[in-house]
Amino acid sequence: MLLAVLAVGALSVKTQPATSPTAAWWPAAGIALALGIRFPRRYTWILAVAVAAVTLPVALWAGRPPPLAIALSVAVSIEMIVGTLLLRGRQDRAPTLYTPRDLGRFLLIAVATSVLYALLAAGSSWLLGDIAGAWDRLLTSAPKHAAGMLLLTPLFMALPRRLHRASYVESAAQLFAALAVAVAVFVVNESPLSLAFLMFLPLVWAALRMSTRLLFLVMLVIAVIASAGSAYGTGPFSFDRLGITVGTVTLQVFQMSMVVVFLALSLVVGSERATSLRLHESEQLFVKSFNSSVAGKLMVTRGPVHWTVDRSNPSARELLPGLADGVALDAVLGPDATGMLAAAADSLVVGNARLALPLADGRSLDVSIAVITERATGTLLTLHFNDITESLRVRQLEQDELNRAAEVQRALRPDELPATPGWTLGTCATPARQVGGDFFDLRMCKNKMVASLGDVMGKGMDAGMLAAATRAVLRTHDPSRCPSEVVTETARVLGGDLKRISAFVTLAYVLVDMNSGDFLLTDAGHGLFFIARAESGQIERMASDDMPLGLGERWAAIAGRLAPGDMLLLVSDGVLDLWGGAVDELQEAITECANRDGISPQAFVDELCAAPGGDVDVDDDVTAVALRRER
Repeated sequence: MLLAVLAVGALSVKTQPATSPTAAWWPAAGIALALGIRFPRRYTWILAVAVAAVTLPVALWAGRPPPLAIALSVAVSIEMIVGTLLLRGRQDRAPTLYTPRDLGRFLLIAVATSVLYALLAAGSSWLLGDIAGAWDRLLTSAPKHAAGMLLLTPLFMALPRRLHRASYVESAAQLFAALAVAVAVFVVNESPLSLAFLMFLPLVWAALRMSTRLLFLVMLVIAVIASAGSAYGTGPFSFDRLGITVGTVTLQVFQMSMVVVFLALSLVVGSERATSLRLHESEQLFVKSFNSSVAGKLMVTRGPVHWTVDRSNPSARELLPGLADGVALDAVLGPDATGMLAAAADSLVVGNARLALPLADGRSLDVSIAVITERATGTLLTLHFNDITESLRVRQLEQDELNRAAEVQRALRPDELPATPGWTLGTCATPARQVGGDFFDLRMCKNKMVASLGDVMGKGMDAGMLAAATRAVLRTHDPSRCPSEVVTETARVLGGDLKRISAFVTLAYVLVDMNSGDFLLTDAGHGLFFIARAESGQIERMASDDMPLGLGERWAAIAGRLAPGDMLLLVSDGVLDLWGGAVDELQEAITECANRDGISPQAFVDELCAAPGGDVDVDDDVTAVALRRER
């Protein structure tokens, strides 16, 4: 490209009119700027020095005094540096010329840098005593350099790709027409009548049909022919007729106007065609998606009286017999269903809504409705729907099954608390679902009471069945039997089932002597057994390192005693979650509730099992059992 700067600069000097102190055009400015934008930014200064070095011999060959030649070479390098930095900014890639906005920016940069060069060149001439040359350079340098940049630099920029370009035959015909008209206007024509407007015809053709890069090549050829013809005294911008200065300025203004007008036309047409193609592709994609969807889809217009079907897909017509374009929607869905749709449309949130829509034939549809646009005839909406009749029936059957299982599980709980002279009881059980994994039991045998509370891994039907099975096995044992033996035997009976389904059960099992207050506790991985001491007001937590049923093999018994006023408490991990999920926070809540004057065990567990901050979604079963010794 440096050789191109040298060659084009030499050619410009060679074709310089004999009566002109400067060249008629200077396309080397465009090549120099192209050199700056094609290489990484870190090479800009090196390239500027190289451009100045190849420009200097050209200026000397043109007869410029050495000081002026050096000054003009430096001005060329400054022009290149400023133009490169303005075009590229902080980006280390070729600037784009995709839109009219890009063109406007490039035009401003080309004019600004060309004016900068003109000022530097004119100032150098004036300082060196060439007043006439300074004035001529001030008038002609800027348009010559700007035209060179506009014609050549874009060939090295990122240009848009034209979709559906002209064929090779059409391109050849267009190029021939442009060359023929250019020769006729700028070479053959010797009359004073300006025929430059004739160039618009092939240029409009090129802008509409050819690629942007090929358009630039055509304009470059026209500019070469126009410059040569003007320099040799032919064409509408003949230097012999208009004078060197006026002819040069007029020629360069024509060239710049040609680039700006027809490049803008090419960019706008290309953008419009690309947008039209994208819209067409988007429409085709919508049609394919609409027609191939397994869900029913409708586009309907909501008028003052009726909802009218504008378009329907095959799935919609299969789900709704009698559906066709132009049919009133209430004739297909029924007036009640259409009324529900109207109510949903009136209360759309962020433009869409979803509802279960019962039909007159007993079926139900899951419908989503959204607004597309407003028309003169009404509001255009889209409906997406699926038949959920069968899924609702299955869901109802599952719900009925859960309800029956919950009734069975509730029946397994103590229907009434046993009579315990000298002792008071409190229980609370709230399942996370209709069927929970928590269970508790209270049994009396003479002066012995057994309190047990377990928590099965998981929730729902499976956990409820396992909880019922565990409670049933525990009830087969003698209430006066040692808790560690009861838990061990229960684990042996349930062990096979627990391993087969990869489940486990945490369990707290306590045997209390109602006369003495002595108790034995076996903690199978539960860890939520507390004693509220009446005398000290302290809360003691009793737990072991034993594993849950299904994971361990041996369990020990922990001994303790309840004094009059003391209360034992068994809770599930659902209660723990209600109070922050930490044992310390739960223990603080137990302390506050247990030490409240006059509180009964039932009121105590009710308060403990209630959400501390109000209504909170229960993610786990909440169960608690309290037993207090009164005397």
